[in-house]
Amino acid sequence: MKREKSNYMIQSVSHALDVIEELCKANGEVGVTELSKRLKLHKNNVFRLLATLELRGYVDQNKESEDYRLGVKALQMGQSYLSQSTLVGRGTPIIKTLSEAIGETVSLVTLQAGSVQFPISIESKRPVKVAPRVAVSFAAKMNAAGRLLTAQLPDATLTEVLASNTVQDAAIKTQLQELRSSGQIIDRGAIEADVISIARIVRGNNNEVVGAIEVLVPQYRAKIDALLPKIEEAATQLSTALGASKLGLTTSLEKEVIPTQPTTGQLPTGQTPPAGMGTQIATRATK
Repeated sequence: MKREKSNYMIQSVSHALDVIEELCKANGEVGVTELSKRLKLHKNNVFRLLATLELRGYVDQNKESEDYRLGVKALQMGQSYLSQSTLVGRGTPIIKTLSEAIGETVSLVTLQAGSVQFPISIESKRPVKVAPRVAVSFAAKMNAAGRLLTAQLPDATLTEVLASNTVQDAAIKTQLQELRSSGQIIDRGAIEADVISIARIVRGNNNEVVGAIEVLVPQYRAKIDALLPKIEEAATQLSTALGASKLGLTTSLEKEVIPTQPTTGQLPTGQTPPAGMGTQIATRATK
């Protein structure tokens, strides 16, 4: 019987990566004591990890403050990912073309271990715009595209992911069938105030979901009906470029039964969303 990869995890390597990821989140330099608190590791352990990473070029130390920041090797690693990734290579021209065509901020979104990453994010050139997703990561349940991608997970995995029964879990469960059958989501300012977020899944080989295209529009000028066909066209173009078959794309959208009543994303009775958090609205794509 094949063992789970988590059974092979090396704790010291995991802790070293925790240090790098914490420095990624930081707005500036961070000291050993602060990193120790954030990671809940002993100071001596953190110091040894930092010393090793510094020798390898993944972190730098400010000699005056003795605090740490990411090193140039971290940049080289990111650049290597961009140059090696087929998803990024084939997605970049399509994302740029879509952004220029609609005049809005457009990103490519991927799901990894419960968080969403944005390997491509093209900023709108308009004076009033939504900021691009550069060097950021969000918990998937707190992001529209993240909820869409979470809904595409296999049933067994999804059951574990939604086991905490939070407000966000309830929103995904309520919309699950619609998110899977339509392959897209529209959030009208519920997760990010004054922002319309539209996301559509992207498929690759064997029509497996590999990510999503996300469009961010200031709420006051969003013309959703005009945007949807262009987003769908871009997602289909990228999916085809990544090896998905057009027949498979059509089948995957139609294989689940659409509810006879529209999904509103209402939460269970007695639950109210936290401030700034509402329910999302998913719409059926026209094929």
